[in-house]
Amino acid sequence: MSLSITHPAGSPTQAAAEAAGWPATAEAAEAELVRLASLLAEAGVTVISTAGVISIPDLAYGPGDTAGIRVRTTSNPPHALYVIAAGHLTPHVSAGSAFAHLHPLIEAAACPCDGCGAEAGEPCNPNCLPDLSND
Repeated sequence: MSLSITHPAGSPTQAAAEAAGWPATAEAAEAELVRLASLLAEAGVTVISTAGVISIPDLAYGPGDTAGIRVRTTSNPPHALYVIAAGHLTPHVSAGSAFAHLHPLIEAAACPCDGCGAEAGEPCNPNCLPDLSND
C-alpha cells in the first residue's frame, strides 16, 4: 500500500505544517525516523528498517492485531513520521512524539495476555478478547 499525502508548495496546509514545527525536509523526517528506530531498539523492540519505513512486526495495536505497526515518512510536505496501525494513520512531528505514542504498546507487549493466554512478547490470538474485569 502506498501512501501519498501531498500539499502544493505555498498552500495554506503546507505553510501550517511548516509553522507547526514539522520536519522541514524529507531528509529531516528521515533523520527523525532513524532516531525513532534507535529509541525503539534501546527499549528492546525489534524493528525492520528500509528506506523511509520502519516495521515493528512484534508490536500490536490491540488484541487481534496481527499486522504489526509501521512508521513511515513521505517525500512530499508535510513531512512527518506517520504511525500506521490498525487502519489508522497518525502523524508525528518528531521521533520523541512517535515514541511516546508507541510507549504504552511497548509496555503492554511486556505483559502476558489474560484473554488468550499469550506469553509476554508473544502476539495475541487473532480472536483475543482480553479480560477487562481486572482493570
